[in-house]
Amino acid sequence: MEPPLLIDPSFRNYMFHTLQSCHQYRTNMYYYVLNFGILFLFVLIAGLTLYNCSLNKKSDLEKQQKMIEDQQYVMSKIRYYKQEMGENKEMMTNITNLPSLEHF
Repeated sequence: MEPPLLIDPSFRNYMFHTLQSCHQYRTNMYYYVLNFGILFLFVLIAGLTLYNCSLNKKSDLEKQQKMIEDQQYVMSKIRYYKQEMGENKEMMTNITNLPSLEHF
């Protein structure tokens, strides 16, 4: 013997489809909210990064000053090594480029 049905089968079918459509609508809304939230977060981070890069960009005057400082540094190193080579050549003999023997 079957248990008695307390609700009509058509109403049960209607409620099942209604609840299923509500569930589908809710999951779609969750997906849209999640996707738009991630998109907003990505655009915000990208925008802040680009804004920060534009603030930290050096002006033409600063670039020129940096280039002059770099050139002066390189020239000072060249002068230093040139002077060292000159002092080393003074210590070497002219024929063999060997160090001179001063204690004999």
